[in-house]
Amino acid sequence: VTKSETPFLVGATNAKVTAQGSKWLFRTHVHDGQLADLIPEYLVKSLGKTRPGIMAVADDYGLGASKGIQASLAKLKVSPVAITSYAPSDKDMSAQLLEIKDKDADSLILFGRPADVTLVIKQMGDLGIKLVTIGNSSIVAQTTLNNLSAAEADGTYAIGGMIPQTSTDAKILDWTKRVQDKYKVPADNFTVSYYDTVYMLKSIIEKVGCDKPAIRDALAATRDWKGMLISYQADPQGDLAHTLGIYRNKGKTPELAGPIKESGY
Repeated sequence: VTKSETPFLVGATNAKVTAQGSKWLFRTHVHDGQLADLIPEYLVKSLGKTRPGIMAVADDYGLGASKGIQASLAKLKVSPVAITSYAPSDKDMSAQLLEIKDKDADSLILFGRPADVTLVIKQMGDLGIKLVTIGNSSIVAQTTLNNLSAAEADGTYAIGGMIPQTSTDAKILDWTKRVQDKYKVPADNFTVSYYDTVYMLKSIIEKVGCDKPAIRDALAATRDWKGMLISYQADPQGDLAHTLGIYRNKGKTPELAGPIKESGY
């Protein structure tokens, strides 16, 4: 990126993406480092749970998040009763779930992708394990909910990027319907992020033209740029999204419990 000296905008979620010293790289989606702080904070401070089990997919995505979650819990003076993981290809997570149950957990922090998160939640039901469950946005992803019953999904929490389906704004709901009709897949937090990215860049080009350094400088100077669901503000690393949503599934329908902001924003 630095060699070409071209502004580069991404929605990648790995926290390290913007921590490599490039002044040309910007991110318009929330990242896993923010989730690793805010999921434990909400679980402990708002939901009052102090004996969580952790379960994460065993790849860079999940294990990195698990490590960050453990560090955040330590700051809150909470120790997880069990720290477990599963391979991305695993179909049976019952051993990990039973370990968490046997260690008398009062909650589960679950971090994975929609397909494996669906399996974990289904297997919790099969095993009769009832724990307050909170995790990343896979828990409220439409692809997850499509494969769960209302009873299986009900009451689970997620923190992540803003999901348009939870809006009460008629214009946003109409946009969401048009995305579904045109592309045959539901709009999600990444759809919102990239949609906002295009219009943010458009507004900057209209002001400064197509000069690459000028575009970069304008991105770095972004303050309170109002997107579809959140406002964006650039930090020194190039991260622009600092507001996340707290969601709770009511049956198979995710509801926005409220926004939660990264510390300092």
